[in-house]
Amino acid sequence: MSSNRFYGSVLASALVAIPVFVQGCSGEDNPLCCTEFKAGGEVDVKISGNVQAQVAAQAVADLTGLADAAVDGLTAACRNIATDLNVEQSKRDAAEAQTGSAGMKAWCDLAVASIKASGTVSIKVSPGKCEASVSAKANCQAKCDVSGKCDIKANPPKCTGGKLTVSCSGSCEGSASATVACEGSCSAHCEGSCKAAGGVECSGKCEGTCEAGGSAGGNGIQADGTCKGVCKGTCAVTPPSVTCSGTCSGGCQGSCKAEAGASIKCDGKCEGTAEPLSCEGGKLEGGCQVDAKCDANCDASVKAKVECTPPAIVVQASAQAVIATLEANLPLVFQIKGKLEGAGQIAGTVSGNISGFGEIKPACIPLLVAAAADSVGKLGETVSVSGSIITSVGGT
Repeated sequence: MSSNRFYGSVLASALVAIPVFVQGCSGEDNPLCCTEFKAGGEVDVKISGNVQAQVAAQAVADLTGLADAAVDGLTAACRNIATDLNVEQSKRDAAEAQTGSAGMKAWCDLAVASIKASGTVSIKVSPGKCEASVSAKANCQAKCDVSGKCDIKANPPKCTGGKLTVSCSGSCEGSASATVACEGSCSAHCEGSCKAAGGVECSGKCEGTCEAGGSAGGNGIQADGTCKGVCKGTCAVTPPSVTCSGTCSGGCQGSCKAEAGASIKCDGKCEGTAEPLSCEGGKLEGGCQVDAKCDANCDASVKAKVECTPPAIVVQASAQAVIATLEANLPLVFQIKGKLEGAGQIAGTVSGNISGFGEIKPACIPLLVAAAADSVGKLGETVSVSGSIITSVGGT
């Protein structure tokens, strides 16, 4: 039997069973009720006396949250595009009448068709970033361990193929001439924003007071609202020759140092005490040694909760309306696409562990099975839909 047919039959049988357990329920101690499982939320520990079963149930909840958020986000973005590009009202009404994945597909089909009908469109994307939380993995691994402990400092994880960001109590430097992600004092040029109460030479947006001074021609606020002079506050762009004596948030071409008694956030070599925070653009691996299946569920939960920042997108098209709506809505589409990277692996892990639900409260098992099967389908659909939108604008 194919996986689609399997999950279809599982979902159908589970949905038939659900009303038995959820209708007429009153009281959290009622064995026929399942109030412990909340799709997309935190699972109540009362769902099972076995902590590894709790971790498995949480992985389903996180998978469901990821799938539902992706459907809602794509629906909103496509609705905005179709509306802004004046798709016929009757077609919009038909799409609005549908819900869930069907509604998402209907709106996104309209959006893609309207984009294609608007002529040649091209985009330039400055990628965002996706980060997986180290503490989330450590907290989950602690539940997998019989001792209930997981010391990340003693068992540091790896960020295979990406950058491991740490909280450093000393100074942080990049390798060779590479810049280091920095949130602290930068000894050389800061490729990002610089916050300096005493003022910093600025050639970009200034959140604070912009005064004349600094380099030659630094005459203060420009016609476009940017600052060319001294910014007493936060400057978005500093000239290459300027050292950020305050707090740099971005890339530092020199050494990034923490102020007295504080720590900095960086992704380079830490001279001092380092505490891992997140893994960007890679696979978070390792950590504490725990049961393999439980650890796989932890990985699924962590991947489902990856935090992604949307990219900056510049659109070229013949119509201003097309440019405006795509620059407003495509970042969300790319952000969702980033969160869905590896979604198939997450779904496979969670679905493969359905057999381990035997120690979960009986009333919750049908809900978990149905939620897992439904989410697998939604994730497949959102991956396909987000891909079709990006392809329609010449993206990859």
